[in-house]
Amino acid sequence: MFSRTSAIELSTWLDSMAQRTPGTAQWIYPSPAKRALYIELAEDLCDDLEPDTMRSLLAHFDGERPHGVCVDVSRNHSAEREAAEFAVSILRQFGGVAIDDEGDRFWTAEEIEAGDTHQGRRFAGVPGAE
Repeated sequence: MFSRTSAIELSTWLDSMAQRTPGTAQWIYPSPAKRALYIELAEDLCDDLEPDTMRSLLAHFDGERPHGVCVDVSRNHSAEREAAEFAVSILRQFGGVAIDDEGDRFWTAEEIEAGDTHQGRRFAGVPGAE
């Protein structure tokens, strides 16, 4: 997820939404009992993007490098619902866009919530009708 908000604002919000791992900038969502998502602030997240994707991201944010939040989905649970729920929540709170591991497409909160599809799949790799 990418947003213009500060790391401090993101941390404060994440503390209200998820369980922080003590002494770190990492969170578990929705709870330690159901570890569906592992979340961390990721200052270097932009560095992992392809050059064309990075140019598009910078254009979306009027040339400013956005702050990143990296979300890893647990391999022990089917967590597509939680991934979409979390993405919509953070994007509604701070604005910005989300990108998933399935492609270089930017998703808005509205698109995720509506179940929009791109190349036959929804956000977080969920198959869907075109």
